Amino acid sequence: ASKVTAALNTGADTTPPETENSQNNTPAVDVTDPEKTIWNTLQTAIGNAYGTAGLMGNLYAESALKPNNLQNTGNNALGMTDDQFVAAVDSGAYSAEKFIRDGYGMGLAQWAYYTRKQALLNFVKAAGKSIGDLETQLAFLLQEIKGYTSVWNTLTTAASVREASDVVLKKYECPADQSEAVQ
Repeated sequence: ASKVTAALNTGADTTPPETENSQNNTPAVDVTDPEKTIWNTLQTAIGNAYGTAGLMGNLYAESALKPNNLQNTGNNALGMTDDQFVAAVDSGAYSAEKFIRDGYGMGLAQWAYYTRKQALLNFVKAAGKSIGDLETQLAFLLQEIKGYTSVWNTLTTAASVREASDVVLKKYECPADQSEAVQ
């Protein structure tokens, strides 16, 4: 966070190249570089590099920016890798009810609470995509986080990465440990 804030404060260009698809004005997708896709998608929506970096930092801490990431306790309890879990959810072998109620964090934001997992699953199914699809999770994330008005407003106006990161941690992710060390 401090490196990104320092770069932003020195006026360094923090916008990755090709942030939009010129034909339809949507974020460029780079299947070989998911981090770039995440940055481009979030930056296009948020329009503030501090907010984008703060949100990405939280997503990195939650899932290492991997949309197929199942919380480690879920991997251990279920005896499945992340990819096996995604395939089981997608095929229905791991039922929707189990997925919604298992309490394991899943995806970029490690959605764990049953109402949020239900909304994620409904969104993914309506899109006809995999539960582990990066673009679909980003679209869901943006839809969901805009409903957290104070979080969204801070992301779009933050004057530091820390300000953006803290609001995501405390008012969107809401982990049990919100200590200074986690911040």
